[in-house]
Amino acid sequence: MSQPPATSAPVEQSVVANFVEVENWMDDQNPGILWASPNGIAFDNSGNLYTTEFQGNRVRKFGSQGELLLEWVGSGFENGQFDSPTGIAISPAGNVFVSESGNHRIQKFTPEGEWIATFGSLGRKDGQFESAMVLAISDENLVYVTDWGGGRINVFTTNGDVVGSLLEWGQEPGKLSNPTGIKVGPDGNLWVVDRGNNRIQRFTPDGDLVSRWGQLGDAPGQFTTPTSINFDSEGNFAISETRGNRIQRFDQGGKLLDEVAPGTFTNPHGLAFDDSGALYVADTGNHTVRKFVAE
Repeated sequence: MSQPPATSAPVEQSVVANFVEVENWMDDQNPGILWASPNGIAFDNSGNLYTTEFQGNRVRKFGSQGELLLEWVGSGFENGQFDSPTGIAISPAGNVFVSESGNHRIQKFTPEGEWIATFGSLGRKDGQFESAMVLAISDENLVYVTDWGGGRINVFTTNGDVVGSLLEWGQEPGKLSNPTGIKVGPDGNLWVVDRGNNRIQRFTPDGDLVSRWGQLGDAPGQFTTPTSINFDSEGNFAISETRGNRIQRFDQGGKLLDEVAPGTFTNPHGLAFDDSGALYVADTGNHTVRKFVAE
């Protein structure tokens, strides 16, 4: 995978087919379904879609056609309860991991919603959080979790053992300010949304800086509070911006492809692609989850 430009200049735009929204793709399956600030979103290997809700303190599981299969909900600090869940990821074994900014921890569940384990706590030591945000899981069964308040990444095994922490707070290249989105890219590197610095940074699994780009702004290729990142099967990726209220897509080299559904999002967060290349967006401020396909 080629490196994106290590510059903050706006990125030249390509000419590609735009994405269009699939209307009522979920509502037809679940009439009257309501959301309370959906934010995290992820697929398992069977094509099921999982979501978290920041205000609803809930996890939902949907089939490939958008039909609701399961949900588990509960506000609190006990095992199986949630306080402001912010991220969700599925391990290679199919277990569901949920990060909670309110409880400063990670919870692990079976695909049927049965609680397995809880790890992480409030603090500044390795394995602790000032605010656990978003998580990504590697093929090597390592769990990488961004710490919003701590400006770093905590690393665990999928069994909850603490491996250590990566990076530190700062504005210099290779440091983080209020990191949010994180994903293990097709190249095996960690792609981190450095939200406070309005940029994307790419690191090796050991935390060495590979490349960076982006700057504050609303021009194409710039960012206003970027939040989440995810990749399609071809290595292209999308970035959501909460204050910019938009989704931008880039090719493998960091070249801007297009903006998805301009002017229709309010504080978008989580992003996910299915095997067909369709893009799913947690449109947090509009309290809905939306599906887009290429024309």
